[in-house]
Amino acid sequence: MGVPPATDTASGSPGPVDFFVSYTAVDEAWAQWVAWQLEAAGYTTLIQAWDFGAGAHFVTEMHQAAQHAARTVAVLSTAYLSSAYAAAEWQAAWERDPSGQDRKLLVFRIEDCSRPGLLGQVVGVDLFDVDPDAAAARLVAAARGQRGKPPAEPSFPGGPARRAGLVTEPVFPGRLRVADADPYRLGVHRAIQLSDLGDNTPPVYVERDIDRARNGVRAQLRTAAGRGGFVLLVGGSSVGKTRCAVEAVKAELADWRLIHPASATQITALATAPPAQSVLWLDELQKYFDGEHGLTAGVLRALLDAASPVVIVGTLWPEYFRHFTAHPKFDELDSSRWERDVLRLAAVVDVDDQFSTAEQERASHAATQDRRIQAGLDNSAGYGLTQTLAAAPELLRRWTSAHTDRPYAWAVLTAAVDAARLGARAALTAGLLRDAAPDYCTPRQQATAPANWFENALIYATEELHGAAAALAPTSNGMGMGMIAGYTVADYLLQEATRTRRGERPPASLWAALRDHPTHPDDLTRLTETALNYRVYTLAVPLLRQQADAGDGFAAGCLAALLAEAGDQQGAIDLLRPRADAGDWNAAIRLADLLAESGDWDELRRRADADDVLAASRLAKLLAEAGDQQGAIDLLRPRADADGWDAASWLADLLAEPRDRDELRQRADADYGFAASWLAEEGDHDELRQRANAGDWEAAIRLPELLVETKDRQGAINVLRPRADAGDWEAAARLADLLAEEGDQDKLRQRADAGDVLAASRLADLLAEEGDQDKLRQRADAGDRFAASGLADMLAKSGDKRLRRYGFALDGRIADGPTW
Repeated sequence: MGVPPATDTASGSPGPVDFFVSYTAVDEAWAQWVAWQLEAAGYTTLIQAWDFGAGAHFVTEMHQAAQHAARTVAVLSTAYLSSAYAAAEWQAAWERDPSGQDRKLLVFRIEDCSRPGLLGQVVGVDLFDVDPDAAAARLVAAARGQRGKPPAEPSFPGGPARRAGLVTEPVFPGRLRVADADPYRLGVHRAIQLSDLGDNTPPVYVERDIDRARNGVRAQLRTAAGRGGFVLLVGGSSVGKTRCAVEAVKAELADWRLIHPASATQITALATAPPAQSVLWLDELQKYFDGEHGLTAGVLRALLDAASPVVIVGTLWPEYFRHFTAHPKFDELDSSRWERDVLRLAAVVDVDDQFSTAEQERASHAATQDRRIQAGLDNSAGYGLTQTLAAAPELLRRWTSAHTDRPYAWAVLTAAVDAARLGARAALTAGLLRDAAPDYCTPRQQATAPANWFENALIYATEELHGAAAALAPTSNGMGMGMIAGYTVADYLLQEATRTRRGERPPASLWAALRDHPTHPDDLTRLTETALNYRVYTLAVPLLRQQADAGDGFAAGCLAALLAEAGDQQGAIDLLRPRADAGDWNAAIRLADLLAESGDWDELRRRADADDVLAASRLAKLLAEAGDQQGAIDLLRPRADADGWDAASWLADLLAEPRDRDELRQRADADYGFAASWLAEEGDHDELRQRANAGDWEAAIRLPELLVETKDRQGAINVLRPRADAGDWEAAARLADLLAEEGDQDKLRQRADAGDVLAASRLADLLAEEGDQDKLRQRADAGDRFAASGLADMLAKSGDKRLRRYGFALDGRIADGPTW
């Protein structure tokens, strides 16, 4: 297939090739397909997956590839746009041909993503949502500079749906007519039973206001039925969202086929050939999420853009919705990016937990036809009708009342709900629950516990109430009749516990049980994040090591940071070095920082000489701090000229002197690094505004600062708030800064409690500045990692570095040494 790139035997570097394929790791399959098609058409290519041999230095290879390739192909996706390396690669090609006359940069989109800034000026080609032959033809035509005229006459747009009949629809499990679907199997909670009534039929449905609203659930379904769509009902446990969705699809799409997939893998398989007129049922949407390995926006778009409409219906708790749509801090892993991209595709319908006046009237009328409705109305004081019908009040009373009269049952139940709210969503084994429960009991209760305390506690916790629900539900492992794999917490209890126990620090026995019992793979990331938030390193370290050993670069970086903080800098460096050499950008950044902090000039210089721009930047900073500013500039200038983004940024810092203003302006005009920001700091606001209007993203970020400088702080807040709420990370960061500068703890706390991590960070900073250890400890005990970090820093300033280095012991005391 084609000709492999020639090698320059004198230097060992690749000779000239036609195309360098630029991509990010998650898109490697696409990149290899693109390279194969180009070589099949007679071109030569250079691609990391095929041409970077074992032992090669990643940054050096990338630099040489960009230099030796005649043209660069950018495999464009959302992940590509967030990659610093990818940005450097396509920008290098663009700078060699900014007018596009020589077609140095070809952009191929592999999913429906934006093309921001300069990328928007390059005409791109879409390879997604077409069959492979059509995609290959588009790709080769673009490489050859041919017109995009198709070989055959396009079909009439008003005719039959395109692609109809071109694929054979695969057999997919769980398909049936919507009208024939069992509501209970779709996730509707069973209602309370009366002695003379069975539970095979749900109660009479009480129509909700959102059923008939202009933008309500049924209106959204009708729209989706015409062109494909994703309707998501967001509401708390037992508020009736699943029943509402069931009744809506049966009313609007009764003759469509219903598919209830068991996993994200089944959804991905379905997307290859979406069946016509199907409803994809995703009750409790969070179960299908698992980062890039779970349900993704690309899969959903493939379904939504199918030739014949596919309607996706999902449900989600508000807590999950806020968590998944929250943005992380700049230097933190964006663990919810994949979920957030999925949720952006949804038409969201909120389901209230209380009935409106009109809904109450309809419920009273329904009660004349169904005595369960009347029983629910008679006993719903303090609760909604739907919660009462699902026995939610009884579940809550069974849990809370057990504290005094069934202490061992209360201990098991509370341990279960705490484990679930910490992130253990898979079935909890009996062994884990037995080991987790003791510290929820008093010393006397522990001493006088009968031999069968746990067995009796399980009997109490798993008893069904009114035939509707149990606090703990046994689950099977598929190994045979009567075989219990574990227990899951009732949704309503978990939601209540998440709210009422938010400020309660889990006891030592629960942390130890989570450490000692194998973690389900689906829970690994959540429990690791929780342990880090609480600074319980005896759990966090083994979980991080497990993920790092499996190739998780971010986990390796977190583990290295913990080791370094605890005094084991060499262990951290040894952990990061092989990952940095293999091209892990995060590992390279952390390694360079650690080498700089430890003053290891020799290894920094060796890595800089091997074209590690990050090491070069850190070494330059050390040189500048030692007074050798010219040496630092000489080290960085050739690397900045070679498109080293990090080097360019540091060089801009060093050149920010009056005598270097001319070079700084030249570099700003050439779009080097962040040089433009220094023009703003010198007070050149007119030029800053011009650059912002011309698309300079750094200048655009600085515009709200102009309002602040003119004393219009409220105006700046008003400008930033809608951008922050819409997901603009930079706006959210600046908004949090302004609120902190105003000392507005209430607004920061509101945003923090709603999931804004930037606001939580600034709130912790404020509390630390005020020396409020009590509030910091209170928020730290609730799992606020920023408060825990602020408390650690405050104690460190007073000479007590234990919390910073070792975290908390299992019992909540500050650890005196490593606990792992």
